[in-house]
Amino acid sequence: MGFEAGRTVLRRYWRGGRISWIGSYVVVADDERGLRIWQPAGVSYWRLMTPDGRTHHDGTIDELGPTELTAQPWIGGPVMPFHPADGSPWSVWWFFDEQGNFDNWYVNLEDPFRRWDDGGVAGIDTADHALDIVVAPDRSWQWKDEDELAAKTGSRHYWDAAGAATIRENGLAVIELIEAGKFPFDGTWCDLRPDPTWQVPAERPPGWDRPQAV
Repeated sequence: MGFEAGRTVLRRYWRGGRISWIGSYVVVADDERGLRIWQPAGVSYWRLMTPDGRTHHDGTIDELGPTELTAQPWIGGPVMPFHPADGSPWSVWWFFDEQGNFDNWYVNLEDPFRRWDDGGVAGIDTADHALDIVVAPDRSWQWKDEDELAAKTGSRHYWDAAGAATIRENGLAVIELIEAGKFPFDGTWCDLRPDPTWQVPAERPPGWDRPQAV
């Protein structure tokens, strides 16, 4: 059963049995193509951080030591993540500027998402794979965070060398779509204008920390 358009859902990253990142989104559509969700500009999200401000970009969970989910303001314009219905190991994010104009795509390599619905609160769970792809409107692209993928390879709670190779292969499969101008890189939804009612609560709802969906 898909999520109803207009519903607020949570998007959670997990690592080592802990929520590492969480944010609230509004469902745009949940259909045969996949799940589209909207994050307005100016909202807060929560990520694991050390007391001195270090995040997952600065080391593995073990290397960081004590961390807490800490509220952070989203910098920039609104975004629309899209999770394919076919279980692809990535999501594509449409980034818009503060005037609502399409800026770029962002490919986040990650586990296929798993949805959950507890009635009063619902969402999706996934795990980030470090490596990303930034895609300009003309479909020129570049890898992002290759160093982070390499640094975490072989670490507890992450992936081994074979897993890292698979992550890159998944990225190369997306690059084929990018260079061919195929969906979702064919201009679809680049002219989207949000409904003014697409707003999210300032705080995490009760039940945000429910167990990971499996």
